[in-house]
Amino acid sequence: MSKNEENADVREMLELQLAEVEMLESMFANPGEFILDSPEALQELRAFIDGTLSYECLDARVGFTIKISTSESSLTLSQAGDIELVCHLPHEYPNVLPEVFTRAPSMDRDSHRRLKEDLHEFLASQETGQIMVGLLVDWLQENAHKYVKEVDQSAENNSSVKGTGGTKIETSFTRLWIYSHHIYSKFKRRDIFEWASELGLRGFSMPGKPGIVCVEGGTQQVDEFWYRVRRLNWKRIMIKEQEVIELEGREIASLCKFGKFQELELEVQGGKGRNYHMDLGQFYEFLQEHDSANIFPMYFGVEGKTVGDS
Repeated sequence: MSKNEENADVREMLELQLAEVEMLESMFANPGEFILDSPEALQELRAFIDGTLSYECLDARVGFTIKISTSESSLTLSQAGDIELVCHLPHEYPNVLPEVFTRAPSMDRDSHRRLKEDLHEFLASQETGQIMVGLLVDWLQENAHKYVKEVDQSAENNSSVKGTGGTKIETSFTRLWIYSHHIYSKFKRRDIFEWASELGLRGFSMPGKPGIVCVEGGTQQVDEFWYRVRRLNWKRIMIKEQEVIELEGREIASLCKFGKFQELELEVQGGKGRNYHMDLGQFYEFLQEHDSANIFPMYFGVEGKTVGDS
């Protein structure tokens, strides 16, 4: 397939994306119901479709959040709360599946996990080539109340671990060490950073080959981060180490080894094309500074050396 034919295919897919966004904006027209991550992304897509921007300069992709009410006649809005459907559309969507996850602050962890698994099972059953975010919205509107009812029925049993207003209290701390075959994609790098920040987690990501991510914080938030990250398209991704500590009255911050989540900016060691890796001596020093040098051989199979070592 020629480059012009490839661009024509991408242009057709992006036209479908824009049409779907316009449809969703009209369906969720009330303030706060439909929120674009970046209006500038739509401007870039329109410029590409109009022929005023080349595909090589098309950096943005469409992302948005839809707030969906789960209330019905048997439930008050306060009982049901709202579910947020967060969507990121690859340039190849709808020829590939969208990247989606949900937020449900009024739903307990187990019920939300079941909802997420069932939603992704429904998504996986869809035929690519057609827009499908609207179908996900319909599924949530029709089915989410079933999971809310589960929360209502078990609310009394869970009251011991809930704080003011029914918010579930963290009872344990988790530090998660993640290995990926590589992290090159600017979109994945952005998602990792934004999700960790949104969930209030500390830690770091190191792009390149291999890709390494460490997040630490409340167990529920770390679990949510891992759920989102592993749903992305990876050649290989796994948990290398998981440390769980019961809080027993301690503050989460007192158990953290790292500061505000960051993407490490280390010297890049060469490789073909994007096949680069970060300076491992600098990475080992970073781990030493954060009382985590023992992690290095778990990833690389050898003891670490600082930059000055021979």
